[in-house]
Amino acid sequence: MKEQREQYDVIVCGGGTSGVMAALSAARNGMRVLILEKNAYFGGANTAAMVSPLMTFHAGKRQVVKGIAQEIIDRLKEKKATLGHIKDPIGMVSSITPIDSEALKMLYFEMLGSEPNVSVLLNSIITGVGISNGIIETVTVTTRAGKQIFKAALVVDATGDGDIISFAKENFVIGRTQDGMAQPMSLMFKVSGIRMDEVRQYIRANPEQFIWNSQCDVNDYVAVSGFFSLVKQAQENGDLNIPRDRVLFFQGLKEGEAIINMVRVIKLSGVAPDELTKAEFEAHAQVREIVAFLRQYVPGFADCRLEMVADMIGVRESRRLSGMYTLTADDVINNREQPDSVAVCAFPIDIHSPSGDELNWVRKEKYNCYDIPYRAMLPQKTKNLIVTGRCISATHEALASARISATAMALGEAAGLACAICIKNATSLHKLEVSELQDNLRKQGAVPGKRWL
Repeated sequence: MKEQREQYDVIVCGGGTSGVMAALSAARNGMRVLILEKNAYFGGANTAAMVSPLMTFHAGKRQVVKGIAQEIIDRLKEKKATLGHIKDPIGMVSSITPIDSEALKMLYFEMLGSEPNVSVLLNSIITGVGISNGIIETVTVTTRAGKQIFKAALVVDATGDGDIISFAKENFVIGRTQDGMAQPMSLMFKVSGIRMDEVRQYIRANPEQFIWNSQCDVNDYVAVSGFFSLVKQAQENGDLNIPRDRVLFFQGLKEGEAIINMVRVIKLSGVAPDELTKAEFEAHAQVREIVAFLRQYVPGFADCRLEMVADMIGVRESRRLSGMYTLTADDVINNREQPDSVAVCAFPIDIHSPSGDELNWVRKEKYNCYDIPYRAMLPQKTKNLIVTGRCISATHEALASARISATAMALGEAAGLACAICIKNATSLHKLEVSELQDNLRKQGAVPGKRWL
């Protein structure tokens, strides 16, 4: 079995949204970066799992996520692959950002491929780390050519599932406190051939059947959280048996297209291979059932076509770091500022019931807007590891807010920059002067905390 050893400044484990931001941020600050990704392309949830629109860049009229994340949107705009930031018709958040997932995939190839300080290994599964005295010395991946071993001064866990946390035997938790059950998984899919005028007409005639932002015009963009009576009717008739109480979809970039978010797979783990396999089978069966339901019951969908199914099921929650600070529901609900903030999140607690069909939003004010502290990215034991994306240190309830794409992008930029500063200053991640990180985030155009809005 062939082994390969190479030395880098930073190894980014995971090429999803947060990992790409971390790699770009570190590389642009002079670091030699290796990014490892299990798929054949980048983007994770936003490409492989087709999670779109991106949420959310704004708290009210204030843009709370900028930096490299906004650069991505600007470049997609140039390619006519996003509508940009628009008001959320459902009213859950201030803005949503519909994107073309395939264009985002291509853009990430373009950006990482042109960055001289970034090396990439795709189709590579991380299978372990070598650790001694709290330092990750090696990262091992398995490829079709066999095992390869890489070394770096610092490691970023951007796997989403906290794989490196687990390999390093760091403290982590899964699911809610009472039973360890995590939020449901969902398989996104796209349908075309929708007669949107019929959808709009039904919404206007039956407003009580929808959660709708009165400031939005259904003629501009259609986002649906509703058709409650039709879902109930189909369930009573035995034509819909999934644990879902509503139709949830967002209009695509083309007229007649929509990204459907209705699949709900409950009581299965996103990190247990046998359960994840079972989840994929169950999810695909639900897609067939949902498409049949849409055609039979929902106005405008009679002749819709299944256009695309995501390459993988979307996992909302799996391992969560138990770090130097744990983000709580109280932090989220009370819009708390943090002295070591490195990112701002403006998403409410969005609990998809782990055991039922409910979807509940929890917030005190109209717009959530809270800080995520640097400490929530730091493990308790491993000295050269920083965690980003949805596996940061947070409670089950807090992660239901902090897990979103725009926040993951902001955290990734902070993680990559933190690594660069530590290597330049010959200091550890735990001893980093956070004020320096915050100042440099601002220089990169990012928003490190509420007080800089």
